[in-house]
Amino acid sequence: MQPAEPSRPREQGELPGESLFRAKEPRTSDLARLYPDASKLARIEESYRKRYRDEVKEGDSRFLNSDDIQFGSFLRRFETAVYGVWRYPPEAAKLGIEGVTPVKITFNRKGEIEKVELLESSGSRILDDEVRRTLSLVGPVGSFPRGYNKESFNLIAFFHYGIVGGSIRGRLY
Repeated sequence: MQPAEPSRPREQGELPGESLFRAKEPRTSDLARLYPDASKLARIEESYRKRYRDEVKEGDSRFLNSDDIQFGSFLRRFETAVYGVWRYPPEAAKLGIEGVTPVKITFNRKGEIEKVELLESSGSRILDDEVRRTLSLVGPVGSFPRGYNKESFNLIAFFHYGIVGGSIRGRLY
């Protein structure tokens, strides 16, 4: 027979049999609640895919991660140029700020960026400003494919900032 546990007064809300040494409930920091999780990021991307579906079908726009054979080379050149100048802002990384900034970028026939439209804020001015800075540094990425006879081309891209396992990552898609 085991000795009886000494009785002690229960704390408010404590059920009989609960231990004094309860596991701490995982707390989400106030800062983390301000930024979207993976499922919210996926919903953001899907909402833009639906919104621009007709424009993409008409051939005036493309999503960066499309499998478009005609624009494949152009899109890869743009992606390479972006990764050459894009960075995760150190102040955002230090504060644990994550987010996604969807943008619509208009190119002229020479492959120069004519217009950048932030479709939605990431929720952080630091991240949004870095997208603007990056795109202002991207030079001409080459002309459009031969079969594309329009004077401008729109690209919809998602600049994703994330911290995974303690390492910071920026992903363009």
